[in-house]
Amino acid sequence: MLRTTLLLFGLLLPLLHTAVRGAEVPHINGADEAPVSDPEIDRSPIWARMYAQYLFFLGREMFWPDLDQRASFQLAVVNWPNLAEELGSFLEGRSIAGMPVELVTLDADALAANKQDFTLLFLGGTRQDAERETLESAIRKWNRKGNRNALVITDDQEVEGHDLIFRRLKEGEDLRLCVAAALRSLESKGLELPAAFAKRQCP
Repeated sequence: MLRTTLLLFGLLLPLLHTAVRGAEVPHINGADEAPVSDPEIDRSPIWARMYAQYLFFLGREMFWPDLDQRASFQLAVVNWPNLAEELGSFLEGRSIAGMPVELVTLDADALAANKQDFTLLFLGGTRQDAERETLESAIRKWNRKGNRNALVITDDQEVEGHDLIFRRLKEGEDLRLCVAAALRSLESKGLELPAAFAKRQCP
């Protein structure tokens, strides 16, 4: 029995280590790191937790022009319900930029039909070609409905009109994120990449 317990502990310890490291907002050096390409873990709880913390940290660090004209900080998550659920738990009792957060969960069809702008719009599923094409079609239709100033973030690949990409990196057992910025697009919306995220740009 003791031997079995020790074997199970030996198997679980690396997973716990990864989860703990994934809960941090790490500095990205770019050395000895390679993109994570396993589609089975694309929307795992570990990634959802990490993305939730990065999105909250970005919201807190970013200077948002004209935010005082909004009633709330509107954060929309498309195509990743588990991330929205994780964000809901993480944001409970917290605010972003001194404002209450309105969390909106959408799929691609709902985004295409949506008439409102958001403060921050996150697109999940861009790692998969078929999903990315559907999302690109949805965001084109959404953009046609009015002047859009939302900060648009994707989870791996470029889409039309994106501002930032959060890319996954793996170094040994550690899962991390880095940031790829479309600087001209950010500038056109009066936004600037915060210093903490400028240090985490993808290699």
